[in-house]
Amino acid sequence: MVIREKLVQEYRNLVNYSYPYINSLLNNCYIKIIDGCLNPVSPPYYYLGIYYGGKQEKEIILYQNELKKIAKTFGMIDVVFMNAKRIIRDPLSPLKKENPRLWLELYWISSKVTTNLD
Repeated sequence: MVIREKLVQEYRNLVNYSYPYINSLLNNCYIKIIDGCLNPVSPPYYYLGIYYGGKQEKEIILYQNELKKIAKTFGMIDVVFMNAKRIIRDPLSPLKKENPRLWLELYWISSKVTTNLD
């Protein structure tokens, strides 16, 4: 778990060095490394999840190619962009019960962005 957090921090540092404006956008986002596996025999693969507040969608998506290029230097297969506000407002989502810490992080991100921009 600590290795993933350090990798996310290194990703943020490289984004800050390469694209300072994009880094200021990422300050209002939650970034998480997500792993997957096709079957028990195949090696795991990793991709980056960037959770953003609802009003940042256009700006984040505008710079998705740059963010994906940096993620590939870290060995990630892709970057997935998700609207945090949409996830926390989904009444059928089991996220609040299954992973309450992630749900609180997403709630904080969506409320932080809303109060800063409104």
